[in-house]
Amino acid sequence: MKKFTMNLPTLKEIEVKVFQQLQVMFADLMVRCLEQIDQWIMEHRDHARYRLRDIRQVAMSTVFGEITFKRRLYQDREKGTHVYLLDQALSFDGQSGISPHLEEWAVELATAGPSYHEAARQMEKLLGYRAISHETIRQRLISIAEQKAAVPKEKKPAKVLFVEVDGLYTKLQRTKRRHQENKIAIIHEGWERHGKRTRLRNKVHYLHKDRSVPFWEGFGDFLIEHYDVNEETWLVVNGDGADWIDECESYFHKCIYTLDRFHVARELKCYLRELPAHWQAARRALATYDPQALMAVVEAVPVDQLSSDLHEGWERFKAFLRQHENHLIDYRKVLKANGLEVKGMRPMGSAESQMRTFAKRTKRGGYSWSVRGVQAILQSIILRKEGRAISAHEEAQRVYNRNH
Repeated sequence: MKKFTMNLPTLKEIEVKVFQQLQVMFADLMVRCLEQIDQWIMEHRDHARYRLRDIRQVAMSTVFGEITFKRRLYQDREKGTHVYLLDQALSFDGQSGISPHLEEWAVELATAGPSYHEAARQMEKLLGYRAISHETIRQRLISIAEQKAAVPKEKKPAKVLFVEVDGLYTKLQRTKRRHQENKIAIIHEGWERHGKRTRLRNKVHYLHKDRSVPFWEGFGDFLIEHYDVNEETWLVVNGDGADWIDECESYFHKCIYTLDRFHVARELKCYLRELPAHWQAARRALATYDPQALMAVVEAVPVDQLSSDLHEGWERFKAFLRQHENHLIDYRKVLKANGLEVKGMRPMGSAESQMRTFAKRTKRGGYSWSVRGVQAILQSIILRKEGRAISAHEEAQRVYNRNH
């Protein structure tokens, strides 16, 4: 038996070989399909408007490998421009050298991470050839992400909007500033059940890009674009107490600002872990939204029982809590007192988990970014999280409309 099987290829080798043969077959089929469509377009075009000028060859990377095919160039007599009607009909940009499907796949891999290099490597490993470089992936992702997201045709009415706000620090390259804080707001309309899980309803994101205007001013413009807001609209803002977040109350007519309990609890545990009775009392006060009880516990902590290296930090944290005592309330009580229905409303505090996705992509491996690059990758993640990433089809159509 051995002498018959000794020289047989492995299953992996057979699989790779069959896949390569299928790529060749499908590439040939795709070329013939494209050229036949181009022939049909030539025969059925508006002859009065489109004058045939030339037949040109184009090379394009696809999931089947690189293909080369011919397509016809026309002169548009009405607009005085030249156009490839095949590109227009099939919604692709022949000049890019990359098929729409391949481009979408590359951008998706780069958005999910960990890097542009890894996205290009994974594609090469699967396809068996270097389909697209990491630099091309980067440029395409930036181009797609920088397109302004479409404003909804109809603004949604909103009595209460919930806003989780946080900042994400990233390292910068080729700039005097070593770091940049990317300020992000997550807006939603409440909570809804999805099977056994609860998720945020109609979640959208605001990434603050224009550093020449204050965050809340840019955020206000974003709200007006997306929602039918007025002086009766309530905003419930949750943040970690950063100075720029504190300014929200001065920008909006009806705004409830709450201090993120996750951050408060984390700091309290850090300082009071060696005083379990005080930690448990503080934890109960925080869980019941009782700022007076919490501050009573905090003020009663015997500082001399804390480690000496914690004294200075504890005093700063106490001053911070005194400043934000009014922000440790239960926002639902305020809304209910103003006649709003609060059934189904839950505690705020999802910003930390939401921001992990952004941090994982931008901070892994100690990456440093250009300002444009980090904003593009964050915007691409946002589009992906909202399920509305700009497809290669849409991008090609946009490019065609711009040029014609």
